[in-house]
Amino acid sequence: MRQRLIIVLTIATCLGAGFQAPSEEEHEFHFVVLGDSQFDAPSEFNRIIDQARRLRPAFVIQVGDLIDGYSNSLEEVEAEWQRFEKQIAPLAPVPFIAVAGNHDVFNGKRRVDPALEEMFVDRWGGLYYAFTYKNSLFVVLNSDSTEGMNVITGKQLSWLEGTLADNEAEHTFVFMHRPAFLLNDADALHELFKEHNVDRVFYGHHHHYHHFDRDGIGYTMTNANGTSAARHPEIGGMPHLLQVSVRGAEVDVAVIHADSVAAEDSVIPADNYDYFALTRGLVPEKPVEIHPTAANAFTFDIPLENGSRRDIRVMVSCSSDDERWQFDPTAPAPIDLEAGMEHTLALVVSHTKNRVPEVSSLPRCTFSVPLQMHDGTWITLEETVTGRR
Repeated sequence: MRQRLIIVLTIATCLGAGFQAPSEEEHEFHFVVLGDSQFDAPSEFNRIIDQARRLRPAFVIQVGDLIDGYSNSLEEVEAEWQRFEKQIAPLAPVPFIAVAGNHDVFNGKRRVDPALEEMFVDRWGGLYYAFTYKNSLFVVLNSDSTEGMNVITGKQLSWLEGTLADNEAEHTFVFMHRPAFLLNDADALHELFKEHNVDRVFYGHHHHYHHFDRDGIGYTMTNANGTSAARHPEIGGMPHLLQVSVRGAEVDVAVIHADSVAAEDSVIPADNYDYFALTRGLVPEKPVEIHPTAANAFTFDIPLENGSRRDIRVMVSCSSDDERWQFDPTAPAPIDLEAGMEHTLALVVSHTKNRVPEVSSLPRCTFSVPLQMHDGTWITLEETVTGRR
């Protein structure tokens, strides 16, 4: 017994002799970037928040237009901020970082309102600021301020120049609401970013996704679920989130479509095994022979078996390519099959003397089974059986 144990250990050691554990990286993390929400589709945004939480990022940053705003009533705006805070509450304990957008600081006259700026600062800590995390500097800018709309100017610009000049981080990420390349000072700002080796610039505002590189700087527009002109992924018109991954000197951005991040219990064994049991055994895999019973008439008997652990209802629809086969009954009634139950659907198929089917045309029946998943959603399984002469 002792000798056998020694042999097993020796084999295990040999099998693992060439394996090397993944190398560690001191600065390795990921964060999530969200675009506009504005209460355009609250349930969708709520799902995106849940999905962002499942990614377990270091933090989530949203690039403006968090609320609808555009109101002269501070009470109304305060109520919207309270509503928004409830939306992002499920992120906890993941930190949430806010960027000011025009909807967040504009009043009913669509002008920057100092009172709304103050409300934003009280809630989120600042209109522009910077912080470091591991090997990266994160710079948050305010593209609409009392110093100027659609521009980075005045005290903010001076602060930005000093912040970038003092920066020694390996990576620099910049966040703002309006598209950086459409600001009034876009070229000057780009030259500043270029001078100080900014890696990426993220923004929103136009409710779609796009990305381009200019002089080694990645410019990316994102949109959580702000209303898009058209929902075509090909033109960036899809609700989504961005996952930005940093590993040492490398930075990667993944565009994740909304509802593509699922909980680990989104599928349970009963759902997939019941489905696969029905695909394997509900109907015969091969064509079913039709037997002549009279002139131009045949029996078409199709065996069915419910190999799943749930009761099912089977809907039946029969046809042929050239539509010259006739079926009796014309519209078979739904068939209820308990778990493990077998049944034979007995049909008579025929054709008239002067409407002979094409040689390649054969009667067929499609069986549709609605299946309710554990989360309440429904899917439909379809299997087709063709007759054979």
